Parts: sequence; C-alpha cells; structure tokens
Amino acid sequence: MLNGAINHYNGALTTTYNRIATLEAKVTYLWEELTRFPKGNIASKTKVPEPPIFAGSENKIHLHDWLSQIALYCLASSIISDDQKIICALTCLRAPASTYMKSYYDKVQAGLSIGSWGNFAQELKNIYGQRDDKEEAKKELTVLWVNKDLARKDFVKYAEQYRTLARIVNYSDEVYIDKMKEVISDELQNALVIYKITNQSPKTWNDYLKLLMQAYKALHLDKAQGTIFGPKAIKEKSGGKKDPDAIEIDKIQRKEGKSLQYC
Repeated sequence: MLNGAINHYNGALTTTYNRIATLEAKVTYLWEELTRFPKGNIASKTKVPEPPIFAGSENKIHLHDWLSQIALYCLASSIISDDQKIICALTCLRAPASTYMKSYYDKVQAGLSIGSWGNFAQELKNIYGQRDDKEEAKKELTVLWVNKDLARKDFVKYAEQYRTLARIVNYSDEVYIDKMKEVISDELQNALVIYKITNQSPKTWNDYLKLLMQAYKALHLDKAQGTIFGPKAIKEKSGGKKDPDAIEIDKIQRKEGKSLQYC
C-alpha cells in the first residue's frame, strides 16, 4: 500500500514539473516577442496635433474626419477610458454642436456617468453624419416638420436638426419658414409678433431660425446659458483669446416695452 502511495505521489509530482516547464517555455516565448518592440509606448511618443474644433453642420471638417482625429489624439495621449475620450471631445466642441450635446456637459459638471464613447459618437452622427441620399434627408425633414413635441420640448435640438437637413434639401426660404411657424410654441410666436407687424421678419430661413434661437435663449436662459467648462478653459484652448464660437448666450438687448433686438 505504501509503495502504491509513493508511486502516485511521484506521478503527480512529475505532472506538476511538466506543467511548470510548459509555463516557463510560454513565458520565455512571450518575453522574446516583447523584446522585438522598441522600449516605451510607441503611441505616447508619437506627436499628434490637438484635434480641431467642431461646431456642427457649417464646419469645414466632416464629422467622420473629426472623430478620427479625436481617436488618434487620444491614442497618442494615452487617453484610454470612454469617459476621458468623451471629455476630450467635449473640449473641442463649439456651438451649435456643443449646445446640441449640452446634456453631456451637464453630466460632467454634476459628476454623473456620461456613458460610452460609442453612444456619444452615434449621437453626433445622428445629426451631423453625412447623408448620401437626398431622398433620405427629405423623409427626415418631412417628419421634422410635424414634430411639435421636439420643437417645444427642446428647440435647440430641433433647430440643429432643421439646420442640418435644410442645407441638404433645396426647398425655398418661404417653405422652410412656413414649416417652422407651424411647429414653434405660442411663446415664440408671441415673441416675434412685432417683426410681423412691422414687416421686419427675416426673409431667409437661416436668418429666421437664428432669430428664433435668439428668442428661445432669452426665454429659456436655464437651457442655454453659460460657457462650457468656464471662461478659463475656453481662454486656454484659444491661446488666451476669447473664442467667438464658445457656447455663450447671444447678447440679446431688451428694452422696456420693446421686442427683442434682432441683429
């Protein structure tokens, strides 16, 4: 019986030695593979310029290219987590794109989770992604024309979607303006009465939309006020100069008994 126990022990010991030898061989192989690469983090030593500013549909750089530059910068700067990537991207957004993504800034300031990078990028693509088919844009615009809920709940988001689609589809200014009038809230309608009475309403849809945004910001300061990350961050980002594209409240002049001053 004793001999049998000894033999069993020797067999187990031999098996353990063999496993250790196999692991040592694997470690040696991995070490040899690692030594083939230069020491240090290649990405961290690669000089990549800071990502450009992205402001929305009027931007010279397309969203896809901008997201690619953000990704390269994050890789070269060892920015790995989704939170860090999103914050990096947020510092490079300016109005109206930054206004459209305002919920992310609010979450950052409140210390809340800001979600995944994939969701962040997709939300930008939903509004600024390139559309290859004008017919698709027409369908989206047709839906937007009757979306009173969005226009009255979040006019900032509605306006940015409207602006993006209107640049793709070539309808007349009259059509675009009439469709906006059909969905805006009563308070916005009332704010623009003086322009209608005095026949001073903007004649182009883009100017009319700008006037609506000006009125909306004046009526809803809580939804459109402030500078993202504060004036100090914007100043540093712009090399000490005030960034004209920073998300700030338009200077809206009010005079007692008079309407908004349209510039």
